[in-house]
Amino acid sequence: MNYEYGQSAVATFKRLLKAAQPDVEFVTEQATLLNNIDAGAVTQALADAKPDAIFNVLFSSELGKFVREGNTRGLFKDRKVVLLLTGEPDYLDPLGAEAAPTGWIVTGYLWYSIDTAANKQFVAAYEAKYHDYPRLGSVVGYSAMMSLANGIKKAGTTDPDKLAAAFKGLPVDTPFGPIVYRKQDNQLTMGAYVGVTALKYGKGVMTSFRYVDGASVQPTDDEVKKLRPAD
Repeated sequence: MNYEYGQSAVATFKRLLKAAQPDVEFVTEQATLLNNIDAGAVTQALADAKPDAIFNVLFSSELGKFVREGNTRGLFKDRKVVLLLTGEPDYLDPLGAEAAPTGWIVTGYLWYSIDTAANKQFVAAYEAKYHDYPRLGSVVGYSAMMSLANGIKKAGTTDPDKLAAAFKGLPVDTPFGPIVYRKQDNQLTMGAYVGVTALKYGKGVMTSFRYVDGASVQPTDDEVKKLRPAD
């Protein structure tokens, strides 16, 4: 998508892939307008470029349009596909069994398979209160509120400057496990689950997953200093 998140995600992916595989060739890019994808034209342009693999950061209704058009035109046949966010039930569930992709490498939230005490406790509490299962948005929202609660408790006030100072190095327990707001750049270390899409229970799910700790892939202190030079 042609906006900050999409542009940054693609730029980072290309930089990291180029470092890991210097001879990689990027044969085409399709920067679609936010909430205004011409799925047929995009799909045809990608097919014409004959890529070995596709990296995609579409989500919400745009993802559904792209997936359905791609399935119709055979775009994904015999190609590796990597998508951010698509394993989240927030976006995977609406595709339904007829359009949910299989064999795609994605990030997401498999609330049904994460066998950790933190996730099981969160899922049980969520289902008891809302009579539904949580989405990734549920995890993010809960973690944000717990972060604020911990920050206010540490600062002893809601004063913005004191609260900002309290967040440096602030630990927070989340459904994904303990995270920390880094002192050097204020970024939290929450990671992501990476897995492969499949069909199960009549819907799209994630399988063969692993958790990537945010702290293991974030910029080093030296990199942060280069990205954020002192005034």
